[in-house]
Amino acid sequence: MLDLSPDAAQHLRKAARLNDSEAYTLRAQADTAPTPAVREALMALADRHLRLAVHQRQLARAMDDARTTGRHGAEFSRSA
Repeated sequence: MLDLSPDAAQHLRKAARLNDSEAYTLRAQADTAPTPAVREALMALADRHLRLAVHQRQLARAMDDARTTGRHGAEFSRSA
């Protein structure tokens, strides 16, 4: 069963912040990369971290919406 608890959503948001931080670190490292190939690889990895962070936030938001809908019905859902 999927854990829709507020703690689970908060954990996803924290993981998203960590992925954001990692992405910015990778971008800074890419700026000082010794070769274009290394720079491209670091930038690609940074982009993956940023995309993962976006998905983690979307999932946390969906979990919040599911909890809200379960308690109050669809009229209070953000997606309604």
